[in-house]
Amino acid sequence: MVQQSFKPQSRNTMNGPVFSSNHSASETTPPPAQRKPAHVIIVGNEKGGSGKTTTTMHLIVALLRLGFGVGSMDIDARQRSLSRYIENRRQTIAKEAMALPLPHHIVIQKSPFNLLQEAEADEKERFLKGLSRIYYNNDFVVIDTPGNDTYLSRLAHSFADTVITPINDSFVDLDVLANVDGQTMKIVKPSIYSEMVWEQKLSRAKRDGGSIEWIVMRNRLSNLDARNKRQMTTVLAELSRRIGFRVSPGFSERVIFREMFLQGLTVLDVIEMASSASSISLSHIAARQEVRDLLKTLRIPAVDERVAELRTNPNEKNEEQEKTAEPVQEAVKASASIVAPVKMSSNEIQVRPIMEEAS
Repeated sequence: MVQQSFKPQSRNTMNGPVFSSNHSASETTPPPAQRKPAHVIIVGNEKGGSGKTTTTMHLIVALLRLGFGVGSMDIDARQRSLSRYIENRRQTIAKEAMALPLPHHIVIQKSPFNLLQEAEADEKERFLKGLSRIYYNNDFVVIDTPGNDTYLSRLAHSFADTVITPINDSFVDLDVLANVDGQTMKIVKPSIYSEMVWEQKLSRAKRDGGSIEWIVMRNRLSNLDARNKRQMTTVLAELSRRIGFRVSPGFSERVIFREMFLQGLTVLDVIEMASSASSISLSHIAARQEVRDLLKTLRIPAVDERVAELRTNPNEKNEEQEKTAEPVQEAVKASASIVAPVKMSSNEIQVRPIMEEAS
């Protein structure tokens, strides 16, 4: 496979080359001093049904509503759950005349090549091309990954600053992290996914000296003090020390997290748009707190500082929302802005944007 290094492009050369096969990572042309790279967050788990897309979408909207520029990427070209979520949101904006913030979203297509070496080289080109579109134009890039092992998923993990792995709070889902002896509750060995994350940490360090913060998020936590819950806590604590991740409480089993998919909304949108306090339930408030707890768990200085600023001066919140929310008339125009795939030669990069930034 051709060795390629990530070579970001400037805003004035968005159609230019985004990678170089003739330079190592250390020789990559540095970006202009005034442009800061985005913080890349990967939401990954090689087991389906863990709440990856729900977590990704709520994280995107939370960051947007804090006033950050957010790029999003869907590398699950088959399922495209995140892309459909965002498309539903765009439809709601157009039909209901709502001013909702939107990320700059793109989808990376799977390579059509059959030969493994050619397919991986092609997908690497596609990924780097897509990442370059949003890497220096946003504060954050949030990437949703498929529920199985793919080359694109491994590659995306190697570019992460933060990896969030949602798991359902059960030993069935814990298997994605490690093999556990059912009699002794001792950890037998790390899972293939854990080994993959470790390998990508090494890859990231070798490429640019960066590090990856790994967070395991316990979704669907029971409010009851059950034996299974206590055992999960003990095993995860031991596993976190052995493998190297932080454990975070995630989202509870709430219908509200799932019922808004068809409208492309999140619990944060529902609360912001509520006409009165009486229309907001305790479930809404509890769900919003879980999203806030997730942001706090990330320990990203820019996010913590922004949250602190809003607590000090709540009036800034409305100003930032006006900056990040799409104007209604622009959103309506964007309702027909889905870009069709472009035919390209086999050595060109094919990236299919679902929705380009409308600002």
